[in-house]
Amino acid sequence: MKYTYYSSIRGGKHILRDMFWLNKRSHVTLLQNKPLCCTMSKPVGKLYKIEWYWCNKQNELVYHNHFLDVSDKLLDKHYCEMWFYKKDHRGHYEIPYDLINTHTNFWGCIDEILDRDLINNPFILFGYAGKGKDNHKVIKEMQNDNPMIAPHPDIVQQLRKRKSIIAYKEDIEHLAYNIFSGTGRCASEEKTIKQINEVRRFQEYMPRFLDKHDIPYEMFSLDRGDYAETFNLDKVLPRDSTDNLWINDLGQDIKKQVSNYMKNYG
Repeated sequence: MKYTYYSSIRGGKHILRDMFWLNKRSHVTLLQNKPLCCTMSKPVGKLYKIEWYWCNKQNELVYHNHFLDVSDKLLDKHYCEMWFYKKDHRGHYEIPYDLINTHTNFWGCIDEILDRDLINNPFILFGYAGKGKDNHKVIKEMQNDNPMIAPHPDIVQQLRKRKSIIAYKEDIEHLAYNIFSGTGRCASEEKTIKQINEVRRFQEYMPRFLDKHDIPYEMFSLDRGDYAETFNLDKVLPRDSTDNLWINDLGQDIKKQVSNYMKNYG
């Protein structure tokens, strides 16, 4: 069985990728924002073959690969879903986003994407990409059938053949804590509150979006869901394994911010 995993930010993508690594399964993560690119992985002997696809400034499809021993890389945030094997001009091990164009030539790798056991961030396959931290705009685009880029003409039919999983948080207080304390949160408390509420709206909208495309799905609780049963995994990692992976110390009283949020929005 192949899986397509629909989730918002702070939606368990990293730990699920690592569980698939632990079980010698393949995966692909598509960048949830512009530009359009992806990271793939599949087991080859004792190693994993990590592969990248994107379109360069001439709109040509570009491919790179690198072999990696992931046995000691689980739960290491350095090897995030968008890890790249060499440093960019800033000294970061990330895909060189500044060299990438978003173009329909990217669909030249669609068969490789669909061949993977797990697809993370599949919304771009429909032509929709997030706008930074603003989920409101991408929801509007989905509601208005106004994609950023024309999707592959066969994509909906192909996604119907996979098992679609929609992830959601029941524990809103924990969701608020994850976003208030996490790397990449908005600078102000007010904007972070808006971000949390947009995540909640996005999680509520995902079932309606798949219903509109007649794609069957199952709901998966990030707080209580059984990873082994839902994804047919022999080995799983503790649910809280990544709880502190993306913590960012901003010198703020996070507990107070979370408490205030729950009083007003919980």
